[in-house]
Amino acid sequence: MRNPKHHSADSEESLRYTGWRIVIVCQLGVMVGFATTFIYSFSLMMKSWQHDFGWNREQISQGFSLAAITVAICSPLMGKLLDRFEPRSLIAPCMAVFGLGMASLAFLTPSLTRYYATAVVIGVAGTGTYQLGYARIVASWFEHRLGIALSFVVAGSGLGSLFFPPLVEHLISVYGWRNTYLLLACLPLFLGAPLTWFFAPSSQAKHRAANKAQQAGEQAPGLGWKQGLASRSFWLIALGICCMSLAENGALAHLVPMLNDRGISARDAAFIVSILGGSSLAGRLLLGWMLDYLEGARIATGALLLAGSGIYLLGHARSFRAAAIAALIAGLGMGCEFDLIPYMLKRYFGMRSFSTIYGLTYSVYAVAGGTAPLLLGYIYDVTGSYTRILSIFSVITAVVAFAMLLLPAYRFAAPPATFSESLSLETEAAVESN
Repeated sequence: MRNPKHHSADSEESLRYTGWRIVIVCQLGVMVGFATTFIYSFSLMMKSWQHDFGWNREQISQGFSLAAITVAICSPLMGKLLDRFEPRSLIAPCMAVFGLGMASLAFLTPSLTRYYATAVVIGVAGTGTYQLGYARIVASWFEHRLGIALSFVVAGSGLGSLFFPPLVEHLISVYGWRNTYLLLACLPLFLGAPLTWFFAPSSQAKHRAANKAQQAGEQAPGLGWKQGLASRSFWLIALGICCMSLAENGALAHLVPMLNDRGISARDAAFIVSILGGSSLAGRLLLGWMLDYLEGARIATGALLLAGSGIYLLGHARSFRAAAIAALIAGLGMGCEFDLIPYMLKRYFGMRSFSTIYGLTYSVYAVAGGTAPLLLGYIYDVTGSYTRILSIFSVITAVVAFAMLLLPAYRFAAPPATFSESLSLETEAAVESN
């Protein structure tokens, strides 16, 4: 009889379990990918581009929107590829191309066409650098501690949002925005790509089991992507993600110039972005831990309410103190969707078409995220204010929060047994089937 307090190296409860090392590598990959280096540096570049090129905020926001919408278009295809091939063989090349795209921003000219073309390239490559691929890797290693494992992975973007804004602001002030982009490009090129390629494999045991099932004419546990799209669960999740993305990306893309307009210095504005990032990091880790014990619908409701409240307060903040408090509240909810999406998709739809359904869900997120900054930029250029539109976003987010309570019980809930026991049972079943 095994001592329940003893955890072998093949148990998720053990720090010696290989999956935890994979989690750290995936976290670093997310931290230097599209979701961090592009998104969290963008608003800090906006005023420099206005000054150097004479572009207005709507024109600049169109580049952000193009990149986000390109990610939306490419995500379902990337998801299908991730369901068929080893994820790191797709992620590492995308990371390298993404780094080159970031470097090319250092050579921008007043040509909007060139700027928009670069944004599209960054979006195409960025599709393989955010949580979509890394979540597939981690989901293949974890079952019983999936929530906390995913929270550590998506915490990569939270860590980036904590450190990148003040770092980027400092680099811009010392080296200029062009050299700053060259330095940022080194992260995916020389850190993200090689780490992913050499140290982020999927669980080979589960891949072999899946291959045997395919050879036997069987299908992996879970629903097909068409079945997933036909379910109420998918559309409720997509609705929550859409509203979160509208509020989050709209605020993030314009946060620094909005605060500057209200008399808050660039350094203080960058610090406020870091507060939001640090709060988001704490919220993601807490949420990931809670996901292994509570229903995701309740957690989604709480995250949306926090994000909506924080966005409303940011829209009305007129001082550093008020903006810092608002960022702290907003951050606890913002970004939690990156924990919720992969966790809830695995629990509702299984692993058969996990990445494909994830890609479709992220398309909703990316379209909303690409539209929001453009909408805010247009409204600012017309009215000179962000307050009303952010208030509308926050109210919509709060309403949708309660719609999350309509989600049904999980279809593919985690088994009550420990992972090592489950693995033993799966191995025995595979031996018997052969």
